[in-house]
Amino acid sequence: MKGGTVGAIMKKEFLAVSDLSTIEETIKHFRGAPLEKVLKPSYVYVIDSEEHLVGVVQMRDLLSRSPNTYVKDIMLRSVVKVDTETDTREAIRLFVGHKFLALPVINKSQRLVGIITADDMVDVAGLQADKDIAMIVGTSVDEITSRSIPKIVKLRLPWLAVSILSGLTCAFILGWFEHELKTVIALALFIPVVLGLSESTGMQSATIVVRNMALGKATFKDVNWLLHKEIWVGVIVGLICGLFVGGTATLWQGNPHLGSAVALSISLSVIVSGAVGACLPFLFRSVRIDPALASGPIILATCDIITLLIYFRLSGFLLMGT
Repeated sequence: MKGGTVGAIMKKEFLAVSDLSTIEETIKHFRGAPLEKVLKPSYVYVIDSEEHLVGVVQMRDLLSRSPNTYVKDIMLRSVVKVDTETDTREAIRLFVGHKFLALPVINKSQRLVGIITADDMVDVAGLQADKDIAMIVGTSVDEITSRSIPKIVKLRLPWLAVSILSGLTCAFILGWFEHELKTVIALALFIPVVLGLSESTGMQSATIVVRNMALGKATFKDVNWLLHKEIWVGVIVGLICGLFVGGTATLWQGNPHLGSAVALSISLSVIVSGAVGACLPFLFRSVRIDPALASGPIILATCDIITLLIYFRLSGFLLMGT
């Protein structure tokens, strides 16, 4: 999902001078400018006769040069800029990457029409964080400020419906493996542990990917690397958790076969859940759905279903040869 466009939040108060102006003329222009322009970050933008952005100068450079020097002779010609249709997520990435105080905004004709400041981006990033948090817990950012109980109920119900459907699916899966549960009743004791580890791994992986997406550090070309990373992290974490829980199961139930089944199930579930968590945000983005949804009820439901299938299939094979 797009977090809005730069054109919707840009400010139209900025300092701009002609590329034919001298430093003396620029300083005079600066002194006579309205207060709201003067209070903006200390950049002076340079435009040509058609108001196209051609450069930028910092205030300190103006004060250290001869008054008769032309602005075009000291301006920085390679200007990092955004257009009015740029997504605010991309603007946030530019601010984080370049540490600018402000960025110029141009229109389709390449004319300078406004600026966005670092303060603007802090506010936008805060709002986007609220949206992502709301998605993760299964609601909407509107609930944060809403006082309407019917509206809050309406916002929560769709996400709770996802939880209901996933819960019923898990119940059906448990029904399919009723024989295994009756044969080795101790398998039921470790279901909460297996599901908990799987859900946590999937959520962690998806949340990290979504956060990197927001900062522009996770693109489609990074899928292979992220998947490779999550698989290796899953292998290490899965083996550690699997050995610990499997060892506990062996000592508690006095059944090394059960312990082995639990250990292998946890290891495989953690590996798969990490991979799912890394891939789902990209899948959502490819179909133009907010990737943050992948960090909410959907990732939990997906991990639960996959984990139960792995747990009972693997346990059934190891304990009963079925």
